[in-house]
Amino acid sequence: MGIQNRFANNYFSELQSCIAQCDPQAFANASDLVNKVSKSSNKIIVAGNGGSAAIASHAAVDFTKAAGIRTICFNEASLLTCFGNDFGYEYWLQKALSYYYDKGDLVILVSSSGESLNILN
Repeated sequence: MGIQNRFANNYFSELQSCIAQCDPQAFANASDLVNKVSKSSNKIIVAGNGGSAAIASHAAVDFTKAAGIRTICFNEASLLTCFGNDFGYEYWLQKALSYYYDKGDLVILVSSSGESLNILN
């Protein structure tokens, strides 16, 4: 078996395992939140780090294009580096949200590890 096949098999095996552990009610609750925003004039804000930032960016495009919901992603290098420098990397996201969040907006933060301090803060 080639390296690509081993990677694909491991990747999809891990993905299936993760999906099997997800709470169906949590998905239903998330869907309700997205539907609520779609029926309002509010927006979705998404963010993540590294690979999670790529997931967040892709989600923002999908929510905007496919679902018609105004969505922004905090993946602009100057925003991250400016706020990281001025407020500390672990607090840049918290500070950015204080500038961009409006009451009723939905914030989706992605952390594949679940341990990213800037996401947790």
